[in-house]
Amino acid sequence: MSAIERREAKRFKVDWTIRVAPLDSNPPEWEEIGTLRDISSAGAYGFFANRIETRASVKVTIQLPMWQEKWISYPAKILRVEALDSSLGVAFVFDAVRPAFVAGGR
Repeated sequence: MSAIERREAKRFKVDWTIRVAPLDSNPPEWEEIGTLRDISSAGAYGFFANRIETRASVKVTIQLPMWQEKWISYPAKILRVEALDSSLGVAFVFDAVRPAFVAGGR
């Protein structure tokens, strides 16, 4: 059984924009933008074009599908990075129970 299938929290399939950057760097040293595939109360999984190294702490920012631009943000850890055919799959574990709402995705 894979690590994804062992998750106990219900996953919701989505197709939203996700940004990942180092947690403790302002401005961020790097930022990757990708597509969020699924999200649960405990974590998320997304696709990215560029390599994201497994890092201790990152800031995951997710654009919500609303008519007005709304973003939420979680501190998280990268659980794993998987090489796929045309992208990289990245699994995140959230370090907070509730997201913070952020203006403009930053």
